Amino acid sequence: MWGCNYYNGAGFGHWFFGGGIIGFSISAFIIIIIATLIFKLFRSNQSMNSENLDKNDSYEILKTRFAKGEINDQEYRKMKEMLRL
Repeated sequence: MWGCNYYNGAGFGHWFFGGGIIGFSISAFIIIIIATLIFKLFRSNQSMNSENLDKNDSYEILKTRFAKGEINDQEYRKMKEMLRL
């Protein structure tokens, strides 16, 4: 209306950031990057949790073996130090 080209009838107005197909491509690229970063963030958080659980389980097994007398104090300390790495 009155020379205002905000809505050109294509359904997208100015196609996100404007500029037709180039603006749409830039918009799609940015959306893909954001989605990828979010996916990697969740994935890395999930893998860190499983690593911590494995270390905690190993440490609990080590403490149990020491408490039962299956390993001596020197072996316990050596294995405990190895788990910290």
